[in-house]
Amino acid sequence: MKQSLRFPQFGTLLRRYFVAGMLVLIPLLVTGWMILGVLRFLWGFKAWLPESWRMAMAEAPQALVLPFEVAFTLAIAAGLAMGVSLLGWASQRYLGRKLLEVLTEVIQRIPVLRSVYSALDQMLRALGSDGGKQFSRVVYLEYPRAGLWTLGFVTGSAKPKSLPEGMLHVFVPTTPNPTGGFYLLVPESQVRESHMGVEDAFRTILSLGLSNG
Repeated sequence: MKQSLRFPQFGTLLRRYFVAGMLVLIPLLVTGWMILGVLRFLWGFKAWLPESWRMAMAEAPQALVLPFEVAFTLAIAAGLAMGVSLLGWASQRYLGRKLLEVLTEVIQRIPVLRSVYSALDQMLRALGSDGGKQFSRVVYLEYPRAGLWTLGFVTGSAKPKSLPEGMLHVFVPTTPNPTGGFYLLVPESQVRESHMGVEDAFRTILSLGLSNG
């Protein structure tokens, strides 16, 4: 069935399509803002160039300076990407793991930093490439009261001594910022399988339910 291409009247256009336009525009603007922020950060590395180079660039024609600045920024980006990748590779080796354990132990001795580091480390690991292992299941549970349902991520089985068996560790994220949330101990009998993947569940939370996984 073909849709009409007739342009709507001004009032109808604002009333019916303004929100739809904002839903398209906002993700594009946020993504563009993040990209520009990264580029601005990388562009700032020009200040690290030797003073003689910067003086030569100031005297050189702009047609030659701009390609050099772009190439320099791309080289810095490639270098940073390689450095982060090498750090990830080293962290998987025996010596790298031991050094990371020592660093973590030092941070754990600092009262405020240990809480921040531990929370960020666990969250990033959960959201990273092994998120499927960190979050074993995505479930529905009644929260914050009976009759209201929300998505929760099961991180494992709980065996508290003072509670009955069959309890689950469940993380309930907030929306639209899933980095915050609530940790709950929930009986297995009180959760329902969502049959959703971790990525689909996070997409649903971030979009306020507009992208229903």
